[in-house]
Amino acid sequence: MKRIVIAATLALAVVGASGAIALADNSGVAKGHGAAVSAVAKAVDGATGRAHGQAVSAIAKTHGAQVSAAARAQGAAKAAAGKANGAAHSAAGKAKAEANKTKAAANAAAGKAKGAAASEPGRLKGTATH
Repeated sequence: MKRIVIAATLALAVVGASGAIALADNSGVAKGHGAAVSAVAKAVDGATGRAHGQAVSAIAKTHGAQVSAAARAQGAAKAAAGKANGAAHSAAGKAKAEANKTKAAANAAAGKAKGAAASEPGRLKGTATH
């Protein structure tokens, strides 16, 4: 009977601590590990030896999985934000390059016209050019 009570207490402690950890935010998940394991260790203080170790190990594994999942989700979110930022900068760069091409073409045409106008007065009028 004592073993059943200890096992039930362990199970409830693990579920309770896991639930508290799951409700925490990403940074809280990582920071709450020691407190969660400590709470389980204190809750199962009546358990000794193997049962106590299993309870603490179970909460540590559960918490580790939650921290890992939170880190993966945070990494994926940052990667998506980085890709969006890169795409925006790429589009802006392409638009700027296109504007520079248009400006360069206009400047080239203006330069040709100015050069032709400047050389006209110096030409001999009425003479054929070879």
